[in-house]
Amino acid sequence: MSRRRDRGGGRRSPPQAGQPGDGPAQRESGGGWTPSAPAPYRKPPRLSFAAQVGVLVAVFAVVSLIADLVGAANLGVALGVGVIAFAIALVAMIVKN
Repeated sequence: MSRRRDRGGGRRSPPQAGQPGDGPAQRESGGGWTPSAPAPYRKPPRLSFAAQVGVLVAVFAVVSLIADLVGAANLGVALGVGVIAFAIALVAMIVKN
């Protein structure tokens, strides 16, 4: 198959599924995909996994303690408030990283 474009319209038909040139790299850049191309760079997380777990446990413990000291009806309510704070901190950590 020739790589030259026809004079009629200058367009090639898209490759059929399963044929070479079907990958996203081929469609986006127009060039061929090579297996030796480096993967896209991803920054490492700011905090290690252990530090992230520590922050989440600390948020749960501190907020539960504050809720208990402020006057939660019982320990279950204080722990429920701690779980909500834990979930908010977890979502914030996921979005940030």
